[in-house]
Order: sequence, then C-alpha cells, then structure tokens
Amino acid sequence: MKSHARTICLLTGTLIAAGCHSPRGGQLAGRLIAEVMTGSQLSNNLRALAVPGGRLSGSPNAAKAEQYVLDKLLEYGLSNVHFEAFRMTTWRDRSTEITVLGDPPQRLDVVQALGNSLSTPPEGITGELVDVGKGTREEFEARKELLAGRFALAHYGDVHRARKMKYALQHGALGLFHISHIEDQVVVGTCHDTPDPAPGVAICLKDGEKLSRRLAVGETIRVNVKIDADAWEASPRNVVGEIPGRGSHADEIVVLCAHLDSWHLAEGAIDNGSGSAAILEAARALVTVGPPPRRTIRFVWFMGEEHGLHGSEAYVEAHQEELDRIVAVINLDMPGEPRTFVTYGHPEAVEFLRAVRDALPGYELSRNVRTSTGAFSDHAPFMRAGVCALAIGGDCGPGVKHYHTAEDKYEAVDRRGLNGCAAVLSVLARRLADADPAPTHRLASGVLAGQDGW
Repeated sequence: MKSHARTICLLTGTLIAAGCHSPRGGQLAGRLIAEVMTGSQLSNNLRALAVPGGRLSGSPNAAKAEQYVLDKLLEYGLSNVHFEAFRMTTWRDRSTEITVLGDPPQRLDVVQALGNSLSTPPEGITGELVDVGKGTREEFEARKELLAGRFALAHYGDVHRARKMKYALQHGALGLFHISHIEDQVVVGTCHDTPDPAPGVAICLKDGEKLSRRLAVGETIRVNVKIDADAWEASPRNVVGEIPGRGSHADEIVVLCAHLDSWHLAEGAIDNGSGSAAILEAARALVTVGPPPRRTIRFVWFMGEEHGLHGSEAYVEAHQEELDRIVAVINLDMPGEPRTFVTYGHPEAVEFLRAVRDALPGYELSRNVRTSTGAFSDHAPFMRAGVCALAIGGDCGPGVKHYHTAEDKYEAVDRRGLNGCAAVLSVLARRLADADPAPTHRLASGVLAGQDGW
C-alpha cells in the first residue's frame, strides 16, 4: 500500500514538473491519474456490462446495458444525460450448418454465420469451393474465371471480411467461407452492409487449412450451407452525457466515445466492453476532479457499430449543426494498455499529442504518433465529415485473440492495463478541453470521404 501511494506521489510530482501548458494543467493531470488509480470503478462496470449473450443491438441485453450506462452517468453527476434513439436493421443467427459433401459427408463442428447473412432455403445452398488466398482484390481477379456459381474460401487477414464478400459477389460467387485465425474457434463479424441472402460463414483455422490443402492438390470440394437467421427493425439508443464547459469556449466540444454493442457469442468484454468501461471511468474521474473544463466534454456510447457503424452514422447526421464546434473525437475501440496516440488525417494534432505524451512519461507512450486511414470503427463518420478523430492505441494482452469469439469474456480483459488507458484518456481529454487556442480544426467536408469503410 505504501509503495502504491509512493508511485502516485512520484507520478504527480513528475507531471507538475513537466507541466500541462501550466502548473495548473500539471496538477490537474496528476489529480486525474490519482483519481483513476485509487478510486477506479472500471472493473465493476465492465463486470456489469459483460454478460452472457453480449449486447447485440436491439436485444434485451443491449437495452439493459444502455440503461446501466445512463444510470451511472446520473450517479456520477454528469449533465444533459439522455438517450438518442435511431432506427436500424439488426440481425442474429439461430443456427449454422456446413457439410462437406462426399462419401461419407462430413459435418463441420465449429462454424458460424457472418453478420447480415439471411436464412438459406431449408435445403441449403450447395456449391464448390475456390481458394482466393487472403482475399485481396488481385487474388479475386486472378480467379475470376472460377468463381461464378461457387463459394470463395478466404484466409484471415489483410482485407476486411465485408470487402472480401463484395469482391466475391462482384465475380458471381455464391458467398464467402472465411477462415478464422484461431485453431478451434470461429470469429464472427459482419460480411454485408445490409441483410443479404448470399451466405457468409466463418470456419475455424483447423478446418480451413485442411480444405485449403485439399484444393491445392487439385481436389474438387463441394459444400452445403444451411443458415437459419433473423433480421428485424430495431430502435437502439446511443447514450450521451456531458461535463459542461465554462467561459468563452463552453460551446466547443471534445467527444469521448466507444461502442456499447457487441456480438452475441460470449460477453463482448474485449470488444467493446473494454472501451465502454474505460470512457465511463474517464467520465467519473473528470467530473470528480475540478474545476470545470473550458470546453464541454461529451461522452457518447454508440450502438449499432458491429452491424455497420449505424449509431455513429445516425449521431453525425443528427448533429450536423455542431460539427464545426467539435475540437476532437477520441474513439476507444478495444484500447488496451496505452502504447501510442493515433490520429486520422489531422497532422496539425501531432505536436499537441506529443506534448501530452511528454507530460505522461510514466506510461512510456511512443514518441511517434501513429497516423491511420482505417474506417472500421465509430470515428469514421466524424473523420469523413472532416472532424479531427483520435484514438489511443494499446496492447490488449493475450486475451485479444478471443475478440469476436465465444471466449470474449470478462476474464480475458487486462483490467490493470485498461485502467492506465482510462487515466491517459482523462488527461488527454482535459488537455483538449482546456487548450487555447484549439489545437485542431475541421477539414473541408468530404476531404476524407474516400477512405475505405463499410
């Protein structure tokens, strides 16, 4: 206990010496870190959110999670706490069956329909397999003469599964078999923008490599796919709360966000109970440690991310009139123990982020701010609207291999490392909220619209 207190004192002293633009900033940073280190409720909140069956958008579990976060925001004393509902088509499967035809036929044991794949006819859909490697555009193009009326078999990596499905359908394929990266588990995820009858299925690495080897020696493999799934209209709710700013910059906004929804195979703890719990802890710390920030700090938990960023898309559409006033959006999606800051298309933010990094030497963040054009999380709608989007890149530990699988559970999360992320996030948010002038600016609308996304 004495060692823990000594660590806090030393870290606080270092921060004050380094300064966050001013001694006041350094003192605030130290107090924020101390608040997270000594009073964190992150683990308890994560445990409450990570329940069997996950938080599939539009499901009863999701509604309970939405209410839990809202109640916590009220308990912590945030302002303007409310839901923002939106409409979307949600999806879940009831059963998936894959049979490799032959004498005798072989039923694969570890299979999973990919998101937005609708039910097949009762007799299933039958076709041959064609191996398309990692599923790049070039690999699909090289096999275009073989794909019509067959299933594409794609290995994990390089290209998002939704992009692989688009390439497959562009070449007349029946659908997509996606090989997971884990020996005996499948990785779920969306493979269509909207519900579609073309089957997308995930198979485990062991089965996928066996099929690939057979194809490599010239065998013809026929498979039958049966999916029983449901798609329905739902009204999930984004959850919003604020710490109001004060003074002349109060109408400007720093947004901290994470997606609250998850897939349904397990508990959705890593993806993205971790990010949801981290920004909830940041909200608690930031509202506890005063005085109020210059700019408003807004917290948003998005639903519908796993099905195609529906919640964040709806939010950006509904808040068009205030986009010019958003200084930055910090999105946490599976953040882990903090390792680096990330910016999406805003080089003017790099020096500011380096200064924050220099004020936090105890976390050993990389001096190099990582730049990215990735568009597969809730920062993307803001990025395409020209708003500065940031993230904290981290190390999720060995449990990260279980994300989107049946083992994505509370125990797989590195909670100590995640508390470090909540502390760093709190300091970064407060620095952005107090900076004068604002360290970033909105780019012309559409400048980043060409980035690859759903």
